[in-house]
Amino acid sequence: MVVRGKSRTRFSVQADYEVNTLSRVLELFTIRGLACDTLHAKRTTDGLHWIELDCSDIEDQHAGVVMNKLRQIVTVRSVRVETTMLAA
Repeated sequence: MVVRGKSRTRFSVQADYEVNTLSRVLELFTIRGLACDTLHAKRTTDGLHWIELDCSDIEDQHAGVVMNKLRQIVTVRSVRVETTMLAA
């Protein structure tokens, strides 16, 4: 995986599987002008949607706002955010 910048923030979202869940998640990043370096989404055997997005150099405040907005999506069950500082 190629990640640019000094930090990487990973958003992990677990949601009920519905056709519009992924587009609703991506819309929150688009509205704020945040570009994702990588995106991985899969449907689990128990009918859930697991979505992981990696973004470079997002300020903690912006990550917190996005996390709270993600939690407001009706189909979303949980959201986890992890920021990793990358070596220079």
